[in-house]
Parts: sequence; C-alpha cells; structure tokens
Amino acid sequence: MDSGRAPVAIALAALLAACVAAFVVGTPARSLRGEAAARALLDTWRQSRSATFVVESDFSRTLPDGKQLKDSTRVVQRPPNDRLAFGFGSIAGRLGGRIYRCAGAPDGSSTCLTSTTAPDYASEVESEVAALATNVQGPRPAYRVVDFADSPGFCYRLDLAVALPAPPYGRQALFCFDRATLAPTLTVVERAEATDRTEARTVRGQVTDADLQVPG
Repeated sequence: MDSGRAPVAIALAALLAACVAAFVVGTPARSLRGEAAARALLDTWRQSRSATFVVESDFSRTLPDGKQLKDSTRVVQRPPNDRLAFGFGSIAGRLGGRIYRCAGAPDGSSTCLTSTTAPDYASEVESEVAALATNVQGPRPAYRVVDFADSPGFCYRLDLAVALPAPPYGRQALFCFDRATLAPTLTVVERAEATDRTEARTVRGQVTDADLQVPG
C-alpha cells in the first residue's frame, strides 16, 4: 500500500481516552479558560475547516432511556473546491466548486443534485467561525470555553453559562482535533433529549479523487 495514502498514525485510542476523561472528570489545572480559550477554539476551528483530510468516524445518539442510533460517517475535505460529508444514506457539501446534495431513499435508491457555483469557501468558513464566536465571546457569552492545553490533540469544552431555551451546543460540548491534520477526532454534545457523539476511527491528511467519488 502507498504510505502516502495510508491512515495517519495518530494514536487515536490514547487521544480520545484522554479527551473523554477531561470531559467527564473535570478541568485540568493548566487549562486555559475564558477569552483566551475562546480565541484558541476559534483559531483551531478556522484552521480545521481550511485543512485537507479524510476522517472516518462512528456516530452515536444516545437517548435518556439508553436507546441508541448509530451510523458510520466520513468527511472528505480538500479546500476550496471539495468538501463532502457522508452519513445516514446522504451526501452533502461541495464537489468541484459546486454545491452537491444526495439523499437516500428507503428502497436504497438516491437522488443527487448539483447546483451552480458554490459560495466562496473562505467566506463560508468565516461565517461559520463568526456564528461560533457569537456564542463564546463577548461580555456575557452563552458558553464558557475550556482549552485542554495538555491534551494529546486540540480539545475544547464548552460549558453553558446562560439559560437558553434551545442552546446550540447543548448543556456541554467537547470538540477535539488531531494536531497533525486538524481533522475533527471527537465531538460530544450533551442535550437534555440526547447525547450525540462522533468519534474518529481513522484520519489521513491526503485526499485523492477516489475519495470524492459519489453515485452517478
């Protein structure tokens, strides 16, 4: 196998175990908090959305009664023209600089649509970062951010600080990124109605045309 196409060896098990422990147990003494942590989160988020990678993950949604919904997901990102998210029988994103949507039907068939030119990628990323910033910055942010500076990856916890009817990141959320590729490796969002968890199995920093193949 071509070593350039092999999954990056990022010690995912150790990375995710450390991040989950920090999420569950508490805040390490050397963690950054507040505005400094919020700035670090926004910078990492921007860099992640601007990086090139393939990440394959396991998604689970756990309800209060313990029932779960599970699926495998994949994100292929090669800015500025290509970014596709695969999961639950659908594909969404941009391909060749055009918006791409593919929805699966119960019978196994799919309907795929391609639009005209997609919006500028850099502007799209900045809009996403700005939306996140409205929740973690300012004199009274909706979320307080903790930056786990000593973790094996870039990990940030968001703690809800303001009572909201529908908080966008739940009561608490954890976002972790691989230091080598900046791909998202662990996302956990705790809401009253369910806990969503997306945990990476493999990550690599090269994208080929084959990775972006979609149904014809």
